[in-house]
Amino acid sequence: MLIAAALLSAGSIAFAVWMLAEAFRTAVNTEEVRLHRLPASFDGTRIFFISDIHRRRLPQKLLDDPILSEGADLVLIGGDLREGGVPLKRTRDNVRLLSRLGPVYLVYGNHDHDEPVRELEVLLEEERVRVLVNEAVRLEKKDGSVIRLVGVDDPKTRRDRLGLALGTGKAAVDQETIPFTLLLAHDPIIAERLPCSGEGSRIDLILAGHTHGGQIVVPFAGAVINSKSLNLYPKGWFQLQQAGMAVGEECRMLVSRGFGTSKIPFRLRAPAEAHLLTLRSCPQSESSRDQ
Repeated sequence: MLIAAALLSAGSIAFAVWMLAEAFRTAVNTEEVRLHRLPASFDGTRIFFISDIHRRRLPQKLLDDPILSEGADLVLIGGDLREGGVPLKRTRDNVRLLSRLGPVYLVYGNHDHDEPVRELEVLLEEERVRVLVNEAVRLEKKDGSVIRLVGVDDPKTRRDRLGLALGTGKAAVDQETIPFTLLLAHDPIIAERLPCSGEGSRIDLILAGHTHGGQIVVPFAGAVINSKSLNLYPKGWFQLQQAGMAVGEECRMLVSRGFGTSKIPFRLRAPAEAHLLTLRSCPQSESSRDQ
């Protein structure tokens, strides 16, 4: 009995260590994203995308990764930069570390609203982080080509106003006149709220988080904590067909497992991750074939 108890105890400790290792993993997944409407002058744009930091302290070794030695053209934070009880100093330190990679843009997640958001707003303004609250910014190259970066407030708590952010109107327009559009949203449930038509409605790429990939996913049983977002868009890449869009013009969405944890500092079969995406401009036929 003593031997069995010792083995059980050792197994439990090893299992806990494994889940801690997945939770505090520092991994940057790199990939090229081929997009047929991306202007040629934006080919090669490097985006560092990170979501769901929560209580975690970003480690210096994240920046020591050789793949980040050249920094990024854009650093996008997909919400839940913090949660209730996280010291402002830790949030500031995390933002400062990310700012060393490139210009930072952020949208709020549901846990960013755990406490009054005003102190966080001030911190982000002081650190020159551009917060996108149901609005869009235009990023322009010297040759005049433009992409549109759109950000919405947290969809889970119904603070999102996607139509406002896109400038959607009642009159349908030629979708080809709308700039390439990248939408940053915390919760991938935003995919269920895409506009069907109208001015400014076209979206080419969505980056989201929130689901944590399930965070703790038990073999044969699935995620311990479930939600509609997790059921529909658990993690990874998805193709979304907006009304009025031809085949091959699908919007692509990446759902990150996130970098931190919620409620408990463990992960199982859903390791922490961040992303370095290199955008590539390619013909429509090639983009469709790659998807």
